[in-house]
Amino acid sequence: MEEFCARSPRISGILQGKMNIFSKKPFSAPTWRTLNGIRGQNLLWRRQLADRVSRAWARDQANASLWIPGAMGLGIAAYFALPVEPYPGWTLVLLGLAALLAWRCRSWGTPAMVLFAAFFCALGFSAAQLRTATVAAPALQERITGAVLSGKVLEASFNRQGGTTLIVAPASIGWTPAEEMPARVRLKVSQAHDPIWPGDHVEAKVLLWPPAGPVAPGAFDFARQAFFRELGGTGVTISDPRVERPDGTRSWPAELAHLRERISRHIVGRMGPQAGPVATAMMTGQRHAIPEEVEQHLRDAGLAHILAISGLHMALFAGTLFWLVRAVLALVPGWALRYPLKKWAAVVALVGAFAYLLLSGMSVSTQRAFIMAALMFLAVLLDRPAFSLRNVALAAVIVLLLRPESLLEPGFQMSFAAATALVAVYQNRELQLLGQKEKAVGLWGLLRIAFIYVVTLAITSLVAGAATAPFAAFHFNRMAAYGIVGNLIAMPLVGMVIMPAALIAYLLMPLGLDTPALWVMEIGLEAVIAISETVSGWEGAVVHAPSFPVGALALIAFGGLWLSLWKTWIRHAGVLPIIAGLALAQAARPGDILIDGDAKLVAVRDLDGLYRWSGRSPRYARETWLRRSGFAAETPVGDRMMACDELGCVSRAVVRVAVARTSAALEQDCLRSEVLVALVPVRGHTRASCGAQLVIDRFDIAREEGFEVWLDPEDGSVEALRTVRSWRGERPWTGRQ
Repeated sequence: MEEFCARSPRISGILQGKMNIFSKKPFSAPTWRTLNGIRGQNLLWRRQLADRVSRAWARDQANASLWIPGAMGLGIAAYFALPVEPYPGWTLVLLGLAALLAWRCRSWGTPAMVLFAAFFCALGFSAAQLRTATVAAPALQERITGAVLSGKVLEASFNRQGGTTLIVAPASIGWTPAEEMPARVRLKVSQAHDPIWPGDHVEAKVLLWPPAGPVAPGAFDFARQAFFRELGGTGVTISDPRVERPDGTRSWPAELAHLRERISRHIVGRMGPQAGPVATAMMTGQRHAIPEEVEQHLRDAGLAHILAISGLHMALFAGTLFWLVRAVLALVPGWALRYPLKKWAAVVALVGAFAYLLLSGMSVSTQRAFIMAALMFLAVLLDRPAFSLRNVALAAVIVLLLRPESLLEPGFQMSFAAATALVAVYQNRELQLLGQKEKAVGLWGLLRIAFIYVVTLAITSLVAGAATAPFAAFHFNRMAAYGIVGNLIAMPLVGMVIMPAALIAYLLMPLGLDTPALWVMEIGLEAVIAISETVSGWEGAVVHAPSFPVGALALIAFGGLWLSLWKTWIRHAGVLPIIAGLALAQAARPGDILIDGDAKLVAVRDLDGLYRWSGRSPRYARETWLRRSGFAAETPVGDRMMACDELGCVSRAVVRVAVARTSAALEQDCLRSEVLVALVPVRGHTRASCGAQLVIDRFDIAREEGFEVWLDPEDGSVEALRTVRSWRGERPWTGRQ
């Protein structure tokens, strides 16, 4: 090749940049000098860019520790994404090897950071596997009807249907062997019964079934959530429960649950039917009794976050206590001049936050909020900055180590997304806002403070809403379009009326003087509920989004972290993965054929993009499929039915799809349909002679637990096929290992 180029002056000149590619003449001297100048400028520009990147990267390496939760989350996500349970020995070897390499190469700069990232990734993987082995407990494998259950009540709370929801540790369930006994079961009691409290013993005939799996690949997997809560079954009582009070004292968890339930019933008894359950959710974390329409209005108005005890509640509760204690102590001039009252108030607020954590049920969002509050008050005691991204990162590390499965829960994702975004924004604006507050004097100063409060609230609502919107769209397939308006109107009531009243009610409750505080809280909550009804009633208040791949959410989350955690100009590169994630989410489309795992319901997407149904039940599967397709569960398109008779149903997608209910319909459907869904078994010779390009029978559905099929829009061939079983894998929570 070199000899050929040397013998050809034109090719050699072109390769050296001395000859015009469009003619046989060499470049003139001025053109040659211009080209050399351009090359020099490009080289200089590349060197300057590389220089800027290296300097920015060197400055940002001080923030590299903020990525530790991200590395751990990557390891946890890798563990849950595996189709089979990994061998524990390999995990320990990987963790040890990553730790050894990271420690030996700690002075290598960027390579050392990569090794440390591998170590924390392996740490997250190991924590998830250890947690799985720790909580593993038997679960029901089949339905149980009419058996007598006897056990100890761990939790008892009202539900919105007017009955009681129990978490029971069963001592016996009919003839179930002890080695197959679930650690816990959840029961709904609708019959008349004596008051049931945590720590009591109950006995009743029950109807139980195993924890339900997802109704479609990628849908919510209740069985996985139940596994990590050691919940081995759910059901209802079919006879009046017999309640026995325990002899002697209860254990401290039972006493705590008993106290929590007493407070909840006390609050509901003092308030109205709408405000009472909402107040209970904000004070004790129990949400079972909230009326469905109230919860829906709050969700559609962007105010559902007030129902889950999170950073907002903890900050308002502990912050109000901190301010109140400090103000009372400052009334004594000698103490104010002689003692560190700020640190005393921080200690009292820390104790109060811990008590609030215990009484609220210790959910993941509440644990995260308490850790954040504890770090903030510890920073006050140590004279360090109270608000920083390092506190958020440390809280995430603690939660992920204790409960790695929480990474998959929307509460964890939305809570930390909002906290990270808000701290990142206010770290840049904090000094400006404080400077304006110091200039506030007289009436004009009060107006300026009010203006700053409104602007801060708007920024908070906008940032938190933008940070949590992708996760709300992914998990719930809906977003509140007017969330910022709802928060601007309602949050001042929550911050200045409702939560301070809740704190005062807690302080006065032991004295029996909490009624006025609960009355004030009820007035504030009724106003918030009225605001949510108004905002949720506006046209276009809810935006429905179809389901999209988890890879799109991961790209958006990575881009958001990149924007939040880096400080120099390289953080702007985080916009690129966000754009890529949004594009990937936009390109996703729902399946053309959906089949539920019980072979009771089939949906076929028609040529107009709407589903037609083979029946009206089961309701939960229909609502979930509609929601994941970007429609409201109550939309009229859910009433479109296939053409059905006693033998089966037929619908037209890109191709003809038949649903055979009986064996008598198989021969005709095989001849006339390209896709056959048989709710009866299809024998081998029938399947072999069937003219349909895809045949799914009753055995396939039972084995694979549900199907989602995509058809090619052009020729109707099967483009992709996913099953629930392949998506879930062979894991401990699937009952297959």
